[in-house]
Amino acid sequence: MVNFQRKTISQGQTVNNRLKQSRQEQGLSLEQVSAATKIQIKYLEHLEVGDYQALPGEIYIRTWLKLYADFLALPSRELLSDYKKEKVVGDQFKDEELKKENKFAKYLGPHLVRKILLAAVVLLALSYLVWEINNIISPPKVEIFSPSADLKTGASSVDIEGKSEPEVQLFINNELVLLDEQGNFKTNVALSIGLNNLEINAKKKHSKTQTIYLNILREEVAGFIQTN
Repeated sequence: MVNFQRKTISQGQTVNNRLKQSRQEQGLSLEQVSAATKIQIKYLEHLEVGDYQALPGEIYIRTWLKLYADFLALPSRELLSDYKKEKVVGDQFKDEELKKENKFAKYLGPHLVRKILLAAVVLLALSYLVWEINNIISPPKVEIFSPSADLKTGASSVDIEGKSEPEVQLFINNELVLLDEQGNFKTNVALSIGLNNLEINAKKKHSKTQTIYLNILREEVAGFIQTN
C-alpha cells in the first residue's frame, strides 16, 4: 500500500490546479486515481480543468472533490470551502455576463432587427435606382470600325461603319443614320478636297450625347483617284 503524506494547499491556486499539481507531484496517473476512487477518468479530467459544468451535478462535484482530495492526502474540508468560494465568484461573473447579454438582446430585439432589414432593403432599392438612372443618362457607347482616325484618301467619299446600341439615334454631321436591330450602321459620306471634319453624335431618349470626331483629309490626285 502506498503511503501518502498530507499536503498543505498552496495559497492562490484554484481547486482544480491543486488537485492536478498534487497528483503529478505524487507521480500518479489518472488511471490510478480512477481505480482507487471509482471516479471515471473523464470526470477526473473535468475536475482537474475546473470544467464543473460538464459534471452531472453539485452533489457529484462535492462528493468527487472530497474523494479525490482524501486520496491525495489533501485537506478535503478546506478544499471544499475554497470550491464554494470559487463557485460564488463564478456565479457572480456569470450573472454579470448574463445581464450584459440581456441588455444587448434588449437593444438588439425583433424591432431593431426589422429596422435593420428594412434599412437594408431600402438601401438596396436606392442602389438599384441610382444604377438605373445612371444607365439611362449615361451617353451610349459608339464604336467606329472604319475609317481609321486621321485618314488620308484621294476618294470623293468614304464609308463610315460602326456599332452602337439599337435604341440609339445616331447623326453624322447632323444627318440621321439608321441602325439595324443589333446596333450596326454603315453610311457613305461625301468628301470635299482638303480637311473634312466629321462629327458623330449618338444619344438615347434621356441620355447625354456621345460625340466622336473624325478628321479625314481628301487629297487631290491628278489623273485618277487613289485611296491610302
